[in-house]
Amino acid sequence: MRINYFKTSILFLLLLIVITGETEAQESLSLQDAIALGLENNYKIQIESNDVEIAHRQNTWGNAGAYPSLTLNVNANSDFMDLTENSDRSGRLTPSVQLNWVLFDGFAIRIRKDKLDYLSQLSEGNAAVIIENTIQAIILAYYDVQLQQERLALFREVMKLSEDRYNYIQNRVDMGAGSTYESLQAKTAWLTDKSLYLNQEMVVRSAHRLLGYLLALPNQNNFTLSDSLEPVINEYELAGLVSKMEASNQTLQNQYLNLQLLERNIALEQSERYPSLSLNSRGQYDAYPDFLNNPASSSSSRLGLYSGLSLSYNISSGNRVNRNIAIARIQQATGDIQLADMKHQLNSQLINLHDLFGVRKELVYVAEENLAAAQLNLDISTEKYRNGVINSFNFRDVQRTYLQTALSKLNAVFNLIETHTDLVRITGGMIGEYETN
Repeated sequence: MRINYFKTSILFLLLLIVITGETEAQESLSLQDAIALGLENNYKIQIESNDVEIAHRQNTWGNAGAYPSLTLNVNANSDFMDLTENSDRSGRLTPSVQLNWVLFDGFAIRIRKDKLDYLSQLSEGNAAVIIENTIQAIILAYYDVQLQQERLALFREVMKLSEDRYNYIQNRVDMGAGSTYESLQAKTAWLTDKSLYLNQEMVVRSAHRLLGYLLALPNQNNFTLSDSLEPVINEYELAGLVSKMEASNQTLQNQYLNLQLLERNIALEQSERYPSLSLNSRGQYDAYPDFLNNPASSSSSRLGLYSGLSLSYNISSGNRVNRNIAIARIQQATGDIQLADMKHQLNSQLINLHDLFGVRKELVYVAEENLAAAQLNLDISTEKYRNGVINSFNFRDVQRTYLQTALSKLNAVFNLIETHTDLVRITGGMIGEYETN
């Protein structure tokens, strides 16, 4: 008796250690933690961050042409002439420093610097779009894992019901009170539900891997999601959403920056109508060593300094300047049309999303009511089946109805979350909504 008690205690302790170890190995991951990990590790965000860094480094006055250029040149040559009785050998060493500085070129330097500023802002805007896309993808992948796990639990529940029904019928067959045909039908239903469960296990693992990829975590990531799959109950006013979209939508803001760049392109083409004034300076030292008699000596040398201003004005270039200005204005007009088109599309999309959110929220309420009725019907039918009031075929139909109703409810909740994230993103609130930097 004591030996059995001792063995039971040991087994209980071992089981507790295993369970504790598995619990510790499973890291809890909230949605906020997942977004933070994604913003830190996501591959696309890292690539876009490098592009932003490049744009910032290019945004300098030197790159716009405001600073002078200074060049050091060193030339060395040697001449040798072989005449019948006499030979002549001479050499020349010429180091020089040359400075070129554009003092005025029709405000083109200022315009190019403005373009670099806008390009830097546009690079940040593109990075913001990538960040919004990543956050939205992480949110949907996070809740998709929850959805697939809920579906797995549902398949497990239905499979367990089918297994219990099969065991119940098989026990009756063994006692001579049941039908073999009914037992085979119950077994087929159980194995069908088991297949669905096994396939769903693979779907769950795939959903985990997708989330791990977005977070740039290894394939062997081991975490449990702490935020549950719950419907969004927010109320949205269409006029307020439109105002937020026009003020904060990142794609729209990027188009405004593109229009600024097109406007600067016109000014840059117009700058060619102005004259250009440059400062040119040069310092040169000429040395002539006597290579024939004494290579180490210098027979003569000369130091020269030169400085001057250069003014140039393009009188005619085959109407090239006017043609380029006209093309730049056409491109600006195209940009204005693209902006109007984008606003129209975004407004239509926002209205559709607002309507869809309201419909999907109502569908969640309907699905919850439907699931409650299906659950009650399943409970009553289970009791009736055990009492012999309904046959196995009727019970199987009730079981299928419950499964489809529960799946519909899960899908309705996920669809509502998806529409909510679309609304948040189109109104430019994706980053602020989840308090990320």
